[in-house]
Amino acid sequence: MARCFIFAGGSFDGFFDQIKEGDLVIGADKGYTYARENDIDLDYIIGDFDSSTKPLGDNVLILKPIKDYTDTVEAINLARKKGYKKIIIYGGLGGRESHTIANIRALYHFKKKGIDISLKAKGKEIFIIDDKLSYPYEGKDFYVSIFSLTNITRGLTIKGLFYELNSYDLSMDDLITVSNQTKGRDFSISIKEGALVVVFEDFNL
Repeated sequence: MARCFIFAGGSFDGFFDQIKEGDLVIGADKGYTYARENDIDLDYIIGDFDSSTKPLGDNVLILKPIKDYTDTVEAINLARKKGYKKIIIYGGLGGRESHTIANIRALYHFKKKGIDISLKAKGKEIFIIDDKLSYPYEGKDFYVSIFSLTNITRGLTIKGLFYELNSYDLSMDDLITVSNQTKGRDFSISIKEGALVVVFEDFNL
């Protein structure tokens, strides 16, 4: 499946994927500078550029400063219009905390529309589960934290992690699923109803 990479204007500590033929690359406001500094070609640049110098080019989409959505969300909407359903965002964490929270909420908003989005940075990844995840072990262990996005996420089953659960009802304020760990094997997470925020973090962060 072709993917869309979005460079947002939060903290940026590197790019850890490989762009392939058919992938779309978008710079959202200041995020376009991160891509250019890493010699990454951009298909589109979008934003109001209140936090960076306005770029020039036919692929630049200028937004009004007074708008309903963040530049990152506008970049996601652009990717949707282009038919992309798998989106990876760099620079979506750190920086302004309000934007980090907005980006995490955006993951859920677009997940309900059939768009899978993850936020990536060095040693971490954040994404949404609304049914199940099967993760093949790739030779590296890490922390796995899980939070309910709905009042209650029902039927949470975790297999293959250090702490396992069987059909557990996880409430929004329940922290029992923070800082679980992989165990050198494949693992799976599934739910019957609701939605989860899942956070992967390296041990050395």
